[in-house]
Amino acid sequence: MKSILGNKESFVSYSVAFLFILIMIGTAMIYDDKEIILPEVAALSVGILTFRENKWLQRPFHIFLLPSITAILGFGINFLPIILSFKLALVLVAMLIVLKIFKSQLAPALATGLLPIVTNTESFVFLYAIFLFVFLLFLSIKIFKLKPTENAVPMIYTSHNRWLIGLCVVWFTACYFSGFAHFSAIPPIIVISFESLNNPTLKLTVRLKRILVMFMATMAGCLTMHYLDNWLIIGLIDLIIVMFILKLTDLRLPPAFAMVILPMILPSDSIKYLPVATLIMSIFFMLSIYIIQKVAYPKAIDFK
Repeated sequence: MKSILGNKESFVSYSVAFLFILIMIGTAMIYDDKEIILPEVAALSVGILTFRENKWLQRPFHIFLLPSITAILGFGINFLPIILSFKLALVLVAMLIVLKIFKSQLAPALATGLLPIVTNTESFVFLYAIFLFVFLLFLSIKIFKLKPTENAVPMIYTSHNRWLIGLCVVWFTACYFSGFAHFSAIPPIIVISFESLNNPTLKLTVRLKRILVMFMATMAGCLTMHYLDNWLIIGLIDLIIVMFILKLTDLRLPPAFAMVILPMILPSDSIKYLPVATLIMSIFFMLSIYIIQKVAYPKAIDFK
């Protein structure tokens, strides 16, 4: 049965996804609380409602369950009396275990666990917002009759967890000793790194375009935050910019929509350096993963 939203990447599907994201931002404006703005909900919204990502639609309840679990993990770990780098490493390992247990490739769930640590969230409003908006996304799959175009089991690679942990430890350590610990984890970059590790056939040109898109999305988000002060207008402009960037580069990259929203919830002093940090982190992870996969082609796990 055809979805009520029509075809993928249509005007209607983009409009509904953008409206959902703007409702989230509008709610944050009403309650004057930035912790209600969840960048990865933007990625999930476009990925589900517009791009119809097969590996996400195959298990609709995971859209609610996994981000909720990882958000709880990140929120709880953030209260531990340890340094930021250790918190990030601990939650990363815990989240990868969760994804392995559920045999899932729902990469945005990694970002919902990292976010409360990156933003040092201590309010339960964050958890309530996560529960609400991911549950609404789960319901939207049912309401709009969204179905995967194929039911193949997602391919998981035995090496992806340890390589992601290894690269993150190197990056966390470099940020800590260089005095930029607050840039240790940019959640959307971790998300596309996880996805790239599970896609060893990804061409180098596509990886380079991903680096460019994430950098451009960050620049757009930072510039709109600098020159405008209405969150709804900022959000709408940001989403439209990323939509056109993806059209021009011929990419389907939901994390780019999270990247452009991220500056809205970061401290103003962090925004100044965020584009450069995004560029450096993207280059390090994307090219490192490309080299790793060229040297040792990973072996897939068959879950059938």
